[in-house]
Amino acid sequence: MAEEYVSSDLLDEFINNERIYFSGLRLGINWSDVEWNTKDWLPHRGKHQPLIFKPHTSISKIYNPQKALPEILPQPFQDFCKAMLVYLQRTRTLKFAMVHAYSIALRRLYNLLYLREQSSPLSLKCNDFESILRQMQDDGYKNISDAATHFKVIADSIDRKQLLPVSIGFEHSYKAVSTRHGYSTIHDSDAMEKFRRQDEKLPSREALEAYALCTNSPISDGEEILLRVIDLLIATGQRGNEISVLPLDCWVERPIKNSEGDIILDANGNVVIECGIRYYAEKQFQSRIHWFASQDIPFARRAVERLIVLTKDARAIAKWQESNPGRLWPINPEKKITESEVLNWLGFAKGKDQKRNLFIFLNRKGVARHKDEFNYYNAGEIEKALIGKVSDHVALKEGIGLRAKIILRTSEILAIAFDGQFRFGLRDGNVHRVFPRRVTIADINRALGSEAIYPSIFDRRNKTENDGSPIRMTSHQPRHWRNTIYHLAGLSDVQQALAMGRKKLEQNSTYQHTTIKEDTQQHHNYLSFNSHYERINFFHEKIRSNKIQGDLVSSYNSLKKTHGAAKAEDFLKIHATAFHLTPFGGCTHDFSQAPCPKHLQCWNGCSHLHLTGSQVERSRIESQIMQLEKSIEQLRTEGAGEGGSNKWIEDQERKLDNMKRALERVNISSAVIQVFPMGTPKFVPENKRKRSSVSDE
Repeated sequence: MAEEYVSSDLLDEFINNERIYFSGLRLGINWSDVEWNTKDWLPHRGKHQPLIFKPHTSISKIYNPQKALPEILPQPFQDFCKAMLVYLQRTRTLKFAMVHAYSIALRRLYNLLYLREQSSPLSLKCNDFESILRQMQDDGYKNISDAATHFKVIADSIDRKQLLPVSIGFEHSYKAVSTRHGYSTIHDSDAMEKFRRQDEKLPSREALEAYALCTNSPISDGEEILLRVIDLLIATGQRGNEISVLPLDCWVERPIKNSEGDIILDANGNVVIECGIRYYAEKQFQSRIHWFASQDIPFARRAVERLIVLTKDARAIAKWQESNPGRLWPINPEKKITESEVLNWLGFAKGKDQKRNLFIFLNRKGVARHKDEFNYYNAGEIEKALIGKVSDHVALKEGIGLRAKIILRTSEILAIAFDGQFRFGLRDGNVHRVFPRRVTIADINRALGSEAIYPSIFDRRNKTENDGSPIRMTSHQPRHWRNTIYHLAGLSDVQQALAMGRKKLEQNSTYQHTTIKEDTQQHHNYLSFNSHYERINFFHEKIRSNKIQGDLVSSYNSLKKTHGAAKAEDFLKIHATAFHLTPFGGCTHDFSQAPCPKHLQCWNGCSHLHLTGSQVERSRIESQIMQLEKSIEQLRTEGAGEGGSNKWIEDQERKLDNMKRALERVNISSAVIQVFPMGTPKFVPENKRKRSSVSDE
């Protein structure tokens, strides 16, 4: 480059500080390397990729410069890039995917400097950030909003640390493009009621029916391993990278207890058991338990039990290799072994060319037949040639560098297999029994047909979509499907988030793919009652007959079993009259005014909540307070360690405090009072409502 680097004390100090911090992690990564192997710094469950400090290839497609790009990022930009990545990672606790994204953004910035024959980060200007985004947009880059956000973070970090003589002050107006509400109204006759939001994220009916046939008739042990893993994806709705690292002892059973702590027995006197699987959450890395609904238990139990059996051999080899690092197999290195013995370990497809294929494979690895006996090999030579492909068998770990803690090894994972066990139709006999490994997301997606070049479980059985096109599914579609089922069944947002292992309630809507009719029909049915008493009677009857699901029904049934029918009916009179019937349970808001997406949040400061001061009303609030206090105490006692329990307790304590304050106000006023004068209504106002979801009238 023609430009000479002009030093900046603050920039040099920034780079030096991040270099010292990074060296202190003792990761075995040399700061000056062009490629950083981040497996000990940024462990993740996907395919490992290094961080590369080279110019981004987009410059050749967009700008087509006359001069060839340099092989690596020149100094000082390379050090600036590394220091910025280390700084962002440690201050924002970033995972690999985000560090990689910022790496790409920084490399794109260098591309622009390169065109100006510059290499110093001191030359960066606000216009550079804007120019790159405009060019990316013109080039049809899809995730332009994400890219703009990444550039914004980098620019703000530069300004905050005062690394440049002049602040960048970069701002952007790019917004994420969402198609969530891009569907027709209920009056669109062409759309009918079959139009479903983001339909491509749900498996089709044909795909699920085809999968039902596949999972009950596996063609081989290798295919059955994948089918059982997919069974667990469907049964739980968990993320693929959570199911792929389930521990071997994941299955959990415990007796169900009532509110008094007594074990519940069925009609035959047997203990009622609930079942679940223990897993490690991909986000926030917590050990959690997913509890199954009764109808999911046989399906999930079969999957776990069959995986334990099917992976027994691979697990034994993995355990031996973990106990004997640096070894390939339990064969004396000095021993001569026959071709047949080698083929038992390095299985090649049976046929007349089997031994020839083995010879070619080993010859390419530099292994020749024994010099004295033609059909023999030296075990030590084979081991030396292949040992490099054996993994360290660390399947899951927490922390980085010297502080890293191994959570699970390959032998401790439920879903493992031999290398080559999933080559369906593509040299499917070449199963290398010396290379046990865990099942990956790529294996699952290929089995489901996400990559057309690999034969899927559907292709092997000639199963297609209704229009004759190939069935294509992904490992994440069962999660969308399961969440949509929960939504249609009437689970609240809190219940959906807990069931799906999700921390943010607002993310639920991304996974709820319902039609307009499904979203509104139950509301219309409810509003068709002639009077308030009809609604309450209907509500009570459906609770008694278990036709409604939710906490009210569970509490009613529990009271009926433990305290008798009279107490249970008293419970209905106290609690079930204070709620309007909705598809999701009960709500004190009048649905004739507006639909309410914040179910059961009235005591969280809803301005529509009023009290009349009557004695009956006071009694109901006192009963609610007593019930809530018991529930909070029970969860503190029995729910310790359960994912999301602390959030639930905080929410319920806030409601409890509001109820008690409301009760104090009733004492000093006999008139109708607004409980939360400064509160906000817990429904979407008319002028902010997404009209396309219901009607455009």
